[in-house]
Amino acid sequence: MSTFGVTSAALAGLLIVMGLILYGVLAATFRIVRDDGRLRLAEMLRRQGTPEQALDVGVGYQAAIAVRRCMMCAHKAQCDEWSGAKRGMESFCPNADFIARVTGSR
Repeated sequence: MSTFGVTSAALAGLLIVMGLILYGVLAATFRIVRDDGRLRLAEMLRRQGTPEQALDVGVGYQAAIAVRRCMMCAHKAQCDEWSGAKRGMESFCPNADFIARVTGSR
């Protein structure tokens, strides 16, 4: 393979990777801009009967990750439609395990 062929293949690979990164950034930005500003994680905790202050007790880093997951979640419409039952959110919520751990329901 010639030097031109290797350079072209490397450039094509780099462009594909850059395109995927750009797509990810634009999709995340669109979700944040389109969001209504409500943190559904706090609402989920309230629906489960847990005060938001429960997040202050030893789960700081995990809570920060859960908040980020909630902000970037693609299932906000499903979250809004969820009835508030103790179960059922596991099928769509990326924070279901965290909520179960904080509420002590598992």
